[in-house]
This record gives sequence, structure tokens and C-alpha cells, in this order.
Amino acid sequence: MAHWAEHYVGTAFEEASYDCADLVADVMLERFGRTVRLPGRAAGVRGRDAQVSAAAAQLADPTDDPREGDLVLMRAAGRRSSVGHHVGVFCLIGGRGHVLHARPCLGACLHPLDELGLHALELAGTYRWR
Repeated sequence: MAHWAEHYVGTAFEEASYDCADLVADVMLERFGRTVRLPGRAAGVRGRDAQVSAAAAQLADPTDDPREGDLVLMRAAGRRSSVGHHVGVFCLIGGRGHVLHARPCLGACLHPLDELGLHALELAGTYRWR
């Protein structure tokens, strides 16, 4: 039986402005019945890092034990000064943590957390919605 997240994989987005935060908001509403209001997107990685830092305490709490639907925060691989600027939804598939997220030109994709480096990303943290 397929995991629910596979329904989104390969989805191309008609609007050029649709991004990872839009996918998270859509998935949270469609699959978990939760309305998530993420802030507007700042320009550049530094701008998005600042937004994440400012909004984090209002939206979610860090967790070391993520569950289906929790928020996954990522950053560009090797960018240790970044708090994170790319988001996705945690999925547990076959006992292994994955993230459903949207990438420019790829649309929605599903990657194992321990393979993010293959996609030039690294895990910055996992968060439980408030």
C-alpha cells in the first residue's frame, strides 16, 4: 500500500511563486486538517533565515521524536550559520524518516532524511506544530 505522501510526488506547480511553504500549508490542511499560516517569503537565504527565527517560537516546538505531519526544517548543505530556510513535512515510511518538500523545477519530492546530502540539503531540525 502506498504512503499518502506519494500522492504529491511529481506534482508540478502552475504558479512560479508556489514554494516549499505553500506545499507544507496545503498538505497540513488536506491531510491533517490543520490550517498553518506561514509568513510571506523574504528574499534570499538570509532573509528567510531571519523569518524562520522570528516565527519559530510562534508556530512550533523542536522535537527529537518527529511524527507524521511534523515540520522538517532544512538548509543548504554546509551552511552551518543558517538556522534553516527550506521546509517540508515529516513522513514515516517503512520505519524510516522522510521529508515531503517542494524544490524549484522538480515540484514535490519525497526524500529519506538520511539522504538529504545527496540533494544538497541538510537537516536543521524537526518541529511539532502548536
